[in-house]
Amino acid sequence: MKGIAISTVALFIIAVFVVVMLIIFIGSNFSPALRSAYCSLLIGLRGFLPLPESLKPGLPTYCKEDVYPQTYYIESDQPDKIAYEVASYILACWEVTGRVDLKANRTCSEVVIKRIQGVVDKSLVMSKLPENYRNIFDWKADIIDRPKSLGILYEYPSKKVVVV
Repeated sequence: MKGIAISTVALFIIAVFVVVMLIIFIGSNFSPALRSAYCSLLIGLRGFLPLPESLKPGLPTYCKEDVYPQTYYIESDQPDKIAYEVASYILACWEVTGRVDLKANRTCSEVVIKRIQGVVDKSLVMSKLPENYRNIFDWKADIIDRPKSLGILYEYPSKKVVVV
């Protein structure tokens, strides 16, 4: 009984590798329906690899499982520092949602301001953002003049990070 020739196995492995690489390169342009199938394929391939978890390749941001939003506590009571931290959480949310054109709403984080001496508003937070990122968020939190909890979330229809 004859087996499969080594050259046939090698060609098969190369063909699978080429197909996977093509999918990876065009994966970010998939429609939402194809994107979920693509993510399932990547997760399956990742699980198939005989490597420890730490050595397996990462998944694209839009393929990661929904995780519960993290809660961050702002200890400072200075409005400038509070605005800077809120702006950094807005940018972090944008990087994992808006930049990759996520096609779903997602709650990114909860920010708890423990104390404040002064006022934080949209204009102060906007001044802490880089110039080209000032139009990526909506402010629905009113004026912050007392300890408060803020939600930072991404709204797909408007493609903006919203602070509530």
